[in-house]
Amino acid sequence: MVNDRYRRGEIIGAGGMSEVYAAEDTVLGRQVAVKMLRPEMARDVNFRERFYREAQNSGKLNHPNIVAVYDTGETELDGMTIPYIVMERVNGRTLRDIIREDGALSAQEAADILKPVADALQASHEAGIIHRDIKPANIMLTNTGQVKVMDFGIARALDDSTSAMTQTSAVIGTAQYLSPEQARGKNADARSDVYALGCVLYEALTGHTPFEGETPFAVAYQHVQEEPTPPSELIADPSLTPTQRVNIDAVVLTAMAKHPADRYQSAWEMAGDLERLRNGQVTAAARMHVNEEEDEQPTEMVGAAAPAAAAHRAPIQSTRPTEDDDNQGGGWMKWLAAFLAALLVAIVGYFAWDFFSNDKDSEDKPRQTQSAREDKITVPEVENRPRNEVVKELEDMGLQVTVNEEANPDIPRNNAIRINPAPGSELQKNASVTLTVSSGKEITDVPDITGMTLDEAAQALEGAGLVLNSDVSEENDESPAGQIIKQDPAGGTQLSKGSKVRVTVSKGVEKKRVPDVAGMDVEDAQSRLESNDFDVDVREVDSLEPKGTVLSVSNQGAELEKGKPVTVEVSNGMLFKAPDLVRKNEGQAEAALREAGWTGQFIVGEPAPTGALVDANKIGWASVNPGDTMRKDQNIDIRLWSFDPAALLPQP
Repeated sequence: MVNDRYRRGEIIGAGGMSEVYAAEDTVLGRQVAVKMLRPEMARDVNFRERFYREAQNSGKLNHPNIVAVYDTGETELDGMTIPYIVMERVNGRTLRDIIREDGALSAQEAADILKPVADALQASHEAGIIHRDIKPANIMLTNTGQVKVMDFGIARALDDSTSAMTQTSAVIGTAQYLSPEQARGKNADARSDVYALGCVLYEALTGHTPFEGETPFAVAYQHVQEEPTPPSELIADPSLTPTQRVNIDAVVLTAMAKHPADRYQSAWEMAGDLERLRNGQVTAAARMHVNEEEDEQPTEMVGAAAPAAAAHRAPIQSTRPTEDDDNQGGGWMKWLAAFLAALLVAIVGYFAWDFFSNDKDSEDKPRQTQSAREDKITVPEVENRPRNEVVKELEDMGLQVTVNEEANPDIPRNNAIRINPAPGSELQKNASVTLTVSSGKEITDVPDITGMTLDEAAQALEGAGLVLNSDVSEENDESPAGQIIKQDPAGGTQLSKGSKVRVTVSKGVEKKRVPDVAGMDVEDAQSRLESNDFDVDVREVDSLEPKGTVLSVSNQGAELEKGKPVTVEVSNGMLFKAPDLVRKNEGQAEAALREAGWTGQFIVGEPAPTGALVDANKIGWASVNPGDTMRKDQNIDIRLWSFDPAALLPQP
């Protein structure tokens, strides 16, 4: 238990500084995650301060795309005070795991995941908090498709003047996503998080980080001095159009501009372009650079939309280029502008050819008929085509498009299901059409299957449209063998229909073999038995062995369930071997007995006559013989010889 409230379970996550446990809030009865500082880190005041700062920063934020913090405090563990944070329990995979396991994402998929991240960062910046550690490992995609931003461990306030390079640990672990100003030891602001998000987008699209090196400092140097390869050059998808490639490069490279002044000036601005990228629209960044090339105007991040964006900008410091930085950050823009100019010339040439060709073919046709035909638009086939592709085609045809979503297990998410009016229908320009796209598989509630057998659980999950994962784990537990004791995801959460649920089944109470502890000291034997979870009952018995020596243990060598009692017989040291007492005076005999630990008394009986004067007053008879085993507290009967001259006379 943590602080007598949170029942701690298995480890569900770990980092260099802390470990995260699945836990249950016994007061509110809800599933939570408890993040605890590692004991070796808890001794360092700097790590403790960083941990407390994470709790404070996260606690200030209330956003659906930021993992919520419920509680914080300290608990005693192995005699050490360990700080902890109680957080929202999130079931899913990190973006890092998704990229590693599934490969690079499409532009639409990447924008769909990172748009909520940008929204979360905007909320954080407006609250005065810079994250400073945006990376795929800190972005979680839940089982229900929700995006969560985690780990504000090195976040700081916007007005904090602490250098980004002050703490080495804040740099080394995140060098692949480090902004140039942080790498150069300058202050970070909201645009530093924008840069990191651009690096994450780069990796999501290409499967690789923008810069790689043998050491973190080599990578940091590249962030400052080198231009990244445009991501479109690393995307092998042949279906990408030139416009789509320009859009991708414009968004990524604008976010990753060397100078903060050349980037998106807020996470809100980047979120807007991510939305356009997701919907297949021309991004503001792409339009900006086309206008920049044509008009030779200074860089404007959102053109005419700048006044609107200003209301959403987090406080930032001026970071306009200095004379030392004149040659940083412009190379990719020149490349992009040249490409766009060539593309523009090609597009204008195509439309000119198309215009004159159509004009020549229609010379002999009545102008009125030709005009009427041109105003008619035929609705195309849309089934199972990508949403962005269909929307762009329809808008280019001059139609007004409304998009609805509908769960569909057979058509991939964001692919078209149908269109209304139906394909083949003829419409006027500016007519409205409704496009229905798939939201993927239907979401269902996960039933609580703990306490069930595997067969019972399979039936319950089948009724909810879910599947029992065949990979079943087993653990010893007090629950009966074969009973489910854990499930992932937990009951009450939501999951797409057809998904699998993992379970852990009880193997029953663990059994352990009773060790042989005979001859050991009682304290050592008891400790060994208790470490094997046996209930030890110590009983003392009379024995010649030294006091505290173990004589035997019940059920030795047998396998017993944990918690079962075992009886240990221990010597009380009360037995000893009697010495020879005859022909010793009473004092000599007592001294020999006392040396052996005897605590009893002599019981002196009638004297025994003797004719030997030298034997007078010596023990002539004792109730114990030499070598007899006797108790140390046992009384001894003795008779002393008494000199009697008559004993010298011959006996009749």
